[in-house]
Amino acid sequence: MAKFKSLLGYAATAVVFTGAGMLLSETDAANTVNQAADSARKSVLTTVAEKAADGDVRTQLLIENPELIKRVMEGGGFGGSFSRNVAQHMFGEDFQPAIDDAIEMTTIEPVGDRAGGKMWLIRMPIVNAALFETDEGLVVVDTGMAPAGPAILKVIRSVSDKPIHTIILTHGHVDHAYGTRPLVEDSPNAQIIAQENIIPRFERYLKLPGSFSKYMSQPYDELPKKKEDIVWPTKTFRDRLEIEVGGEKFVLQHRKGETDDQLYVWVPGRKALASADYYQGFLPNVGNGKRAQRYVEEWAFAMREMADLNPEYLLPAHGAPIVNQAQIQENFTVLAEAFESITEQTLDGLNKGIRKDLIVDSIELPEGLSSHPTLAVKYVSPKDVSKMLLKQYTGWWDDVPSNWTPASLSSQSSEIANLAGGINALVDRGNTLIATDIILASHVADWAWMADPENPKVQKLVIDVYRERIKDPRSNTQEILAYLDQMTQAREKQLQAVN
Repeated sequence: MAKFKSLLGYAATAVVFTGAGMLLSETDAANTVNQAADSARKSVLTTVAEKAADGDVRTQLLIENPELIKRVMEGGGFGGSFSRNVAQHMFGEDFQPAIDDAIEMTTIEPVGDRAGGKMWLIRMPIVNAALFETDEGLVVVDTGMAPAGPAILKVIRSVSDKPIHTIILTHGHVDHAYGTRPLVEDSPNAQIIAQENIIPRFERYLKLPGSFSKYMSQPYDELPKKKEDIVWPTKTFRDRLEIEVGGEKFVLQHRKGETDDQLYVWVPGRKALASADYYQGFLPNVGNGKRAQRYVEEWAFAMREMADLNPEYLLPAHGAPIVNQAQIQENFTVLAEAFESITEQTLDGLNKGIRKDLIVDSIELPEGLSSHPTLAVKYVSPKDVSKMLLKQYTGWWDDVPSNWTPASLSSQSSEIANLAGGINALVDRGNTLIATDIILASHVADWAWMADPENPKVQKLVIDVYRERIKDPRSNTQEILAYLDQMTQAREKQLQAVN
């Protein structure tokens, strides 16, 4: 807190001097004040450079701009509690601050009592797991992120001393499948079941640690590098698997959705459904521009298939449990209809030969759907979903002729700067657009950055533009994180100049 207040104090000083300079315009006094403002701004940068040793530059940006933290967190909790330590160390089995946060924040909620056995929803930061007690032992659906493993085991043992009989992984994403190790250490005879495509998914983590580190904003050193770093399933299946534990049937049904290895778990004796990532309480993560292919049509099919089961208890992987059968039906149907509508609009545009960007721009949810809470835009937008469909059905070309074999982005940007009258004119235009068209201002900032990233005025423009872009209520969580990354790159350049 002391560090936070200190940095805000420096920042406030810089703002005061800058404001005074603007008010005095081009007078001699203004020149003096502007010099003081430059000195104050440099002091802020110097202070941040010194403090950066205590934390990453991205964190320092959030300290300087506390209003951005709220925007990042609006979708960052995925319908649950949020921990920065956990979110930034999803693979960190040994990162103690994340482990401590997970233990402190993880809760276990009873959901219902059917067929003589209890069931609970384990609510960790960002993600959930489901727990079913049977006469033969416990069935756990998903295990959370790596640092949450000890927390899951702790809350399980707070409600039951039975051994863990079966662990079901609904898919191989890190927030669902990497907290497994403490559970198998506790119950070494537990079987681990997953759909067969989880194997190549885990292998991709081993093959592309640098890529996952970049696009997931995770420390490279914590990514798995060898097979022993991952707890692998002991049993896999292809389409459908029915198992019996303690005389109860558990149905594991594979349907592509967020991943190609995703499955849901239906417990017919309890009318309970563990819905994995198919249902997230808002427009799901189906159009994520940083992730591999999502399967929109199959996702819609899965929603209708699960609705047809008429579940009475919904244990979602994100958000609160739902025990209202009518609400479950409505939410599942609304989500299916939205995906079907976006698919129809996108494929219709392709069949009409419409340029891809125009297809995306034309996407609108039907009247009556767009305002439904299940489709709240927090993480991605309907237009992002259309982009994912275009990725699935077409090649990488965007229908713009010059982009088939384009000039480098830096060359294009330099030419745009020349047309604008130089880099300073481009920066001035970007600053003007901040107040009138923040989306267009972002393009100008990108051109300036790619043309001259070492230019201090460009660096400041990038930070100023993307700060406002993050604050724009139209921005969703995934794009906010991309904008924060760009701000971080610009700030790193500023700090290099100070040092």
